[in-house]
Amino acid sequence: MWVQFLTILVGVAIILILAELIIKNAMELAKHYGLSGTFIGLTVLSIGTSIPELMTHVIGSINILRDPSTINTFSSLLIGNNIGSDIFQQNFVLALVGIVGSIVVIRSNLFKEMGALIAAALLTWVVCLGGFISRVEGLILLVAYVAYMIYLKKSKISESVNAPLNHLSKKNVILAVLLILICFVIMGFVSNQVLDASTVLISVLPISASFFGIILLGVSSALPELTTSLIAVFKGHKNVSAGILIGSNITNPLFGIGLGALISTYTVPNVIVIYDLPFKIITAGLIYWFLIRNEKLDKWEATVLILLFIGYVIIRQIYFPVDF
Repeated sequence: MWVQFLTILVGVAIILILAELIIKNAMELAKHYGLSGTFIGLTVLSIGTSIPELMTHVIGSINILRDPSTINTFSSLLIGNNIGSDIFQQNFVLALVGIVGSIVVIRSNLFKEMGALIAAALLTWVVCLGGFISRVEGLILLVAYVAYMIYLKKSKISESVNAPLNHLSKKNVILAVLLILICFVIMGFVSNQVLDASTVLISVLPISASFFGIILLGVSSALPELTTSLIAVFKGHKNVSAGILIGSNITNPLFGIGLGALISTYTVPNVIVIYDLPFKIITAGLIYWFLIRNEKLDKWEATVLILLFIGYVIIRQIYFPVDF
């Protein structure tokens, strides 16, 4: 069992390092083409920091195709990882950044950001209602994500705040893209090892697959968002920090679950439908209300979110110890 724990810890560490390399190179490319801080946060960085969740979905779904008998375990693990990462980011990381720094969202952009987050969570909840996500429903989630990216591109939120730097040579642009692709490949291999170790632990530990995904994999997968958003806020890029966390909560359910379901389909534990997703949707609405009041997250509001997260975890384990 300790071998599996060590495999997960080392694997997560490697994934975080690779994610950091991807984010760094993606940021350089974004600066090269002169994209705004908010747009970078909502798109480039939110996708970059969601790479652990996205790669886990791809590898896990391929494993389901190889052995269909594992669909219940892998589905619970993958969806739990995705939703758990989102809830941790939304209720803990966002709040932590609000306490140590500041979360600021321009009122005119609030609906485009938080409105899209709530809509993504609601759409995910709808496709999960039947306890099964088909390939068609996975495609619907992906199309919704692409539509949102197009909307961002056409809206004022995507306007450049600075002229393109054009500081990279053609050779450096190609090298940055190649490095990102190589990191993806390595991350895919490591993600597979983490998933294999996770399935072994689930079989011997007295916790459900979805709870394991929510607590261990979900929190671990959210570390890139935590570190990147904290660095952004410490450097004074408050709009980037908010964009990362909000954008990741849109990317994870629409892109991550959508892509995974399109590959293999998923079964959905009832606890995800009746507890996890409703909690995510309700607290997202609460965050929307906090931000619309004065365009920032006050420290007392951030404290409320953290307390809600702690309560969520305790209730989850006490009243929903197994997937059903």
